[in-house]
Amino acid sequence: MDGETAKININTIARVAKVSTSTVSSFINGTEVFPFSPETRRRVKQAMLELNYRPHIGGILMRRSAQRRSKVGFVFGEDCSQPVLRTAAIPLVQRFLCDLENALDTRLDMSLEILRVNDEDSRSDWNTQLLELDCLINFGQLNNLMCDTLFRRNLPLIEVYSTEEVRRHGDFSGIDAEFDFLFWRNDRQIEQLFEHFHAQGRRNFLFISSCNIKALRPDFYGYDAEMKLEGFKRALVSHPDCTGRILSAKNVNDFNMFREFELTRELLRENPGALENADAVICHNDIVAQAVASVAMEAGRLPGRDLMLSGEGHFRELQYWYPKITTGCVDYAQLTDRVCELIELRRNDRISPPRKIEIPTLLLTPDRS
Repeated sequence: MDGETAKININTIARVAKVSTSTVSSFINGTEVFPFSPETRRRVKQAMLELNYRPHIGGILMRRSAQRRSKVGFVFGEDCSQPVLRTAAIPLVQRFLCDLENALDTRLDMSLEILRVNDEDSRSDWNTQLLELDCLINFGQLNNLMCDTLFRRNLPLIEVYSTEEVRRHGDFSGIDAEFDFLFWRNDRQIEQLFEHFHAQGRRNFLFISSCNIKALRPDFYGYDAEMKLEGFKRALVSHPDCTGRILSAKNVNDFNMFREFELTRELLRENPGALENADAVICHNDIVAQAVASVAMEAGRLPGRDLMLSGEGHFRELQYWYPKITTGCVDYAQLTDRVCELIELRRNDRISPPRKIEIPTLLLTPDRS
């Protein structure tokens, strides 16, 4: 916060918006007894935008002559109440956040914090979690109270997800959800892998999906898992010279990505003919692919020689496993660059329209990974 911005407070906003300071305070904190009129909301928010004002604890620290480093928050929208370390252990999230934290530190002199919101339907919880932030990155599902709190506090939101469709939680009627959106297409990634194997003469395909699909978890399924499944189905339809089969591991209550390894092995033991009849296997992610590789090698089939095999994610933890596999992933470097560019943009510009940017995906063969 620079010197001029530091002089701006809710009294300034109230004067510009021609409302009372209590109205501004209630708007920011979402504590009004009766809903504000659309005109009042518009005037208060417009004043905050024009003056680039956002309330946070920084003002208190400045009065104490303390240094405060700008902070970016990260919310795992698919399950924002799970423990922070569990969120950080998700391979894709971990890969993204490791790159992002380093970039924020070296390029923008900002810190990164993973947030845990115990009750996503609590206004108070969101007010508390967002208090010290300068920007929020949400991965996956958007929460209505999160979006409304950010809007009222004039805090920028960057949505990041692996599909072009955004899932929303809660009632968004009357809520202004403003966000920049970075996405990549996992369905196209699967189609790209299919084309790659088809070009090498493979015709008998097996797709092993996540258990987090709509057919197994209709009330709470992963959009990314469902889109990968749809991508495989489209690829199969567009190649009438190919056969294809889909297998999904069983749904378990204590599911985690690393348990997918054993669940996939169990699945293939229960369906022994599936792997025997396939000459190309496309998997939901690298963990599933390594499970397939272990079963194939036990049967004397070496991936890359006797069986074409692909995963997704290019997870750091699996890059040194044997055998190396073909994999697809978002271009992590471009994703990090675009996030940093948007954060830098929104530091000084909260008026220009939200950006929607597609991030390319990469196909990495064993000799390139």
